[in-house]
Amino acid sequence: MRIVIINGSPRKNGATFGVLSYFGEYLKNNFPGTDVEFINLVDLNIKHCVGCKNCYKTGHCALKGDGVEAVHDAIKNCDGLVWGSPTYASNVSGLFKDFHDRVHMTMEQLLYKKPCVNVTTYENAMGNKTLGVMREMVMNAGGYNARSVAIKNPFNHDALEGNRAKIEETARRFIEKTAKNKAPLLSKIYTAVAVNVFLKPFVYGDKENNRAIIDNWKEKKIVK
Repeated sequence: MRIVIINGSPRKNGATFGVLSYFGEYLKNNFPGTDVEFINLVDLNIKHCVGCKNCYKTGHCALKGDGVEAVHDAIKNCDGLVWGSPTYASNVSGLFKDFHDRVHMTMEQLLYKKPCVNVTTYENAMGNKTLGVMREMVMNAGGYNARSVAIKNPFNHDALEGNRAKIEETARRFIEKTAKNKAPLLSKIYTAVAVNVFLKPFVYGDKENNRAIIDNWKEKKIVK
């Protein structure tokens, strides 16, 4: 079982990193055969998406050299995704949003039928609003939300204090769902509506310039 964990905090050793690191170590120590890849987005120096749509046509981002395509491939080949972001201004971090924009996730349905865990840390309020943004990102990319965790934590405080049991329970439930490899019915309905009502008419309206999207859908058996 291959799990990818993505830390979307610009603070490499901050609270979000601490929670995600503990999550990963718990998986490795308690579920033999689980391969965990941990990615710190802050290490990649991610460029802003320029909206060129090259990924629609070729399946690859036109911007090179910052490692985003390698992250894309890691997600594509994983069995489950765990990602996290601190809550900044009632939303995900700018780093996390840049990553999401660049990894051509939604049109391609990169998370199709993959279980995902959303993690945020916050100091004052609106952690659940951040989780809402992340849940929507998952569903719009064809995945489903296995679990979501918001941890309230004072600045520069140990986010694991008092939260280890919550993280461990989330990890266990996530592994159970990943092992079953069965998307919930509501997730299937959401994806079917999103693809057939919104995405498919747009994509098939210009097959030549959207051919990589169609190829990815065929590979995932979303379309024939």
